[in-house]
Amino acid sequence: MTSEQNASTPDPRLKALDKLVGRWELHHKDLNTGEEWGGQDRFEWLEGGFFLAFYHEEFGSNVKGMMLIGYETRWGMDEPTQDLIGHWFETNTGNHYVYIWDVDDFNITFWLEGRDSGMAFKGKFSEDLNTVTGVWTWEGGGYELTMTKINA
Repeated sequence: MTSEQNASTPDPRLKALDKLVGRWELHHKDLNTGEEWGGQDRFEWLEGGFFLAFYHEEFGSNVKGMMLIGYETRWGMDEPTQDLIGHWFETNTGNHYVYIWDVDDFNITFWLEGRDSGMAFKGKFSEDLNTVTGVWTWEGGGYELTMTKINA
């Protein structure tokens, strides 16, 4: 892809994210304590189609924020990154984290800060693409997560 193409059309690899667009109801279950809580996600394309906006809220835990996901073309570079990158901005703490994403026909994986970090969500889409089931894990903890599309 030339920089001229990059400037005018979104990276075709982004099409894999289309299945996420919409609202999702979340159900979490802590792997250690069994505690359960809910939440909601919303995914929508920003104007131009270069970045997917991901809004996240967990009920009862005060975790809230947004992420921008895309293939970045950084300053001075002619080509976008090979990795699909998400920048998370946590509105209740002011924290900023970087995630690496992989999404294919039926799998979704994202790692905090890098593929070898040991902190990752690994999930699978249902055949109708309206449910994602998976597990978020990190050293010493994690939770099961089920996402159900609200506007399916």
